[in-house]
Amino acid sequence: MKVSRQDNYLCFYRLFLYWLKWVDYFINKRRDLSTPISKKYNMLQTPKGTRDLLPEEMEKLQKTIDIIRRIFERYGFLQLETPAFESFDLLSAKGGLGESVKDEIYYFKDKAERELGLRFDLTMPLARVIMNNPNLPKPFKRYQIGKVWRYDNPQALRWREFWQADIDIVGSSSTMADVECLAAVVDCLKALDFKDFFIRINNRKLWQKIFESLYDKEKVIETFRILDKMDKIGEEDVKKELDSKGLNSKKILEMINKKGSNEEKIKDIKKDYKENEGIKELEEILRYAKLFGIEDKIKIDWKLFRGLEYYTGSVFEVMIEEAKVSCGGGGRYDSLIKTIGGPDLPATGISLGLDRIVSFIKDFKNSEKRVFVASVSNSLRERALEISQELRRKGIVSDIDLMERNISKQLEYADSLKYPNVVIVGPKELEKDSVKLRDMKTGKEKLIKIKELVKSI
Repeated sequence: MKVSRQDNYLCFYRLFLYWLKWVDYFINKRRDLSTPISKKYNMLQTPKGTRDLLPEEMEKLQKTIDIIRRIFERYGFLQLETPAFESFDLLSAKGGLGESVKDEIYYFKDKAERELGLRFDLTMPLARVIMNNPNLPKPFKRYQIGKVWRYDNPQALRWREFWQADIDIVGSSSTMADVECLAAVVDCLKALDFKDFFIRINNRKLWQKIFESLYDKEKVIETFRILDKMDKIGEEDVKKELDSKGLNSKKILEMINKKGSNEEKIKDIKKDYKENEGIKELEEILRYAKLFGIEDKIKIDWKLFRGLEYYTGSVFEVMIEEAKVSCGGGGRYDSLIKTIGGPDLPATGISLGLDRIVSFIKDFKNSEKRVFVASVSNSLRERALEISQELRRKGIVSDIDLMERNISKQLEYADSLKYPNVVIVGPKELEKDSVKLRDMKTGKEKLIKIKELVKSI
């Protein structure tokens, strides 16, 4: 068949129109042709640095929270809750992260053009609460467990949205308050079955005094900021950065790298810096740690410098030894509340990162009684419901089929939810006022009188 030149032009014209149509589509939809994932697909994902916690993960997190809350309350801490977002004036207050905080938090304006931000920790909101409620009894011991947000670059075990469990004592300048916070954290980790962990401690007053003998105030602040990066960028890069700022990296690193036991480190530094308040505070912390029975969990580490500027004295960091990872930190911040306009009150506290802690918990020994009630036929579903409700009233977690599935599918569903036992409601068993109790691990079944079911479970 002969194709005319006119037919060729027509075919080419149609292809051209088809091409223009797709170009117009992509322009209007603002689609990035280099991205293999469509815009619609991206919209349906969790925002960068966040995640969904499915039931199994959420159950583990909730049990962790329950254990920690119980121990915090055992130490006399009272629960507090604050808004997820705060005024930018508070979050950027001098003594916290300062003006640079805008690049490190979720900052936004509301419809009235007020500057706001998602809280980046639970300490700044506490400082505001103290400022607004000066008549709270002192010391004010509070705990708060909730989400915080930071605009960090997401990495392994580092999220932009994460959970913190925080305790603080406001109004006491005693180092006993510092150690009480540390003791509560030690008890929490032990209750969560952690064994290989310790708390690094250092004192900013100590090193403030030492660095002031070498440099002016601005260089001292710069030194703290650079040394705080040690765990993130490593000693070699810290050395380069110190040198680039005109700081004596050799002398500084030689001082903070001193090895030895807690007592040896204190003895060594006292040779050159006897009249130093920071040393006295560390000695008191070690003494109180013995009284609290946690001395084996405390390790002085001269390389620990926490980044937030509001820390004024001792600083802490909780380390899970087997993973070589931090799961919490804190310290004393005696000037923060006054800085934001509140009363001049000393304060100390520590926070646990729950996401990291939960990630290292293999499993909980589930002591809760759980059972699935299955019916052999649809005609027995109402009786299964009555039995399930009775079990719930007796404090037993109980579930039933809501999909009218056969017994085989009900057993599969119960197994997928890891129910250890299934109560099987059948016609022959009901004639004897009984049900079958099936052990899902072994598959063995036994006949149980309904009135004795709670006791058997």
